[in-house]
Amino acid sequence: MITKLHIENFKSLADFDLPPGDLQLGRFTCLIGLNGSGKSTLLQAFDFIAHLVTGEMAAWLAQREWKHTELTTQLGGKRSPIIVFKVTMDDGSGGELVWEGRFNATQLRCTYEKITSSTDILLELNEGRLFVAGINGTANTKPEPLNFVFNGSVLSAIELKKAVPGITHVKSALRNLKSLELLSPQLMRRRARKAEDIGAGGEKLSAFLGNFKVEQRRQLLERLKEFYPLLRDWTVKSLAFGWKNLRLTEEYGEKLVLDATHINDGLLRVMAILAQAQSTHSFLLFDEIENGINPELVEKLVAFLIGLDRQVIVTTHSPMILNYIPDEVARQAVILLYKPADGKTRCVRFFDLPQMTAKLRSLGPGEVFVDTKLTELVAQLPVN
Repeated sequence: MITKLHIENFKSLADFDLPPGDLQLGRFTCLIGLNGSGKSTLLQAFDFIAHLVTGEMAAWLAQREWKHTELTTQLGGKRSPIIVFKVTMDDGSGGELVWEGRFNATQLRCTYEKITSSTDILLELNEGRLFVAGINGTANTKPEPLNFVFNGSVLSAIELKKAVPGITHVKSALRNLKSLELLSPQLMRRRARKAEDIGAGGEKLSAFLGNFKVEQRRQLLERLKEFYPLLRDWTVKSLAFGWKNLRLTEEYGEKLVLDATHINDGLLRVMAILAQAQSTHSFLLFDEIENGINPELVEKLVAFLIGLDRQVIVTTHSPMILNYIPDEVARQAVILLYKPADGKTRCVRFFDLPQMTAKLRSLGPGEVFVDTKLTELVAQLPVN
């Protein structure tokens, strides 16, 4: 599980820590804030870091229709192409792993990287030389000149003859991070083929579901019925040349078969989110989780995400979402992102603010949100 992210010079995240101070991320995090405060940018930053590990930086930029010059902050003085990052995570056995580096947006690769455990340096790339610790995690090898070219992180290109637990844990954790802030019902209606996940915007949903085994299929159907009781079945029809097409069957006295082009937006979004619970992704990020979904179903969806056995971050503009989060969870999980006059995104745990703590004694989390004018609150928050 990722417990902390530090990033510098990524769009409005000029010098940013999530969560703030000495706090650590838990299983569930809900980001709130005014439009333009940096919520979507933060999800993009997580996705950026995950794609460093795959080395697919050019494709990632092309998918978002971004130029490499648009990655770095436009605030302040002279612009630098260097993005600094530091990811802290648990190692699964009570220890801590830290992966940090400097990414050159012009070269589309890291010029410096280091992975450390609680006691040892496991990997270090510096000045064109690479050090990788031995199988026992100790420094029993010397840095060697790089003899290969890579994009993103050096982790995308190195092949370890024997697994170094800390290094493989970092690679696995980041490869299993999935940001769905581009999720689009219009894309989810498309036919697709050969998919390992649903795609950045859900465009491979039909092919991904077509790979489900019998038990996975049954579990997804049962979960969907909790949201849509009239749903009777879902199928993926195989078409020519390997294309897959999603279909649903509903019952209103008689059975009605719906092609993907006629499935409503909310059902598609719920289906995509529930399907991710059966993927290999251990860290899921969703933007504006309430979009296109009936309020009664949102309550079930929030409860489902809070109860997942994996890490989840959602963003929302809706007080309703906060009202569906238990008070004890909300105190730890709700983080306010804001921009003071300098335009740099900052964050604070919402219910750590004294006035919010006081309100929470008599109001629900969502009611506190409704009762707070964020513009006035942000004006009172610290710049540093």
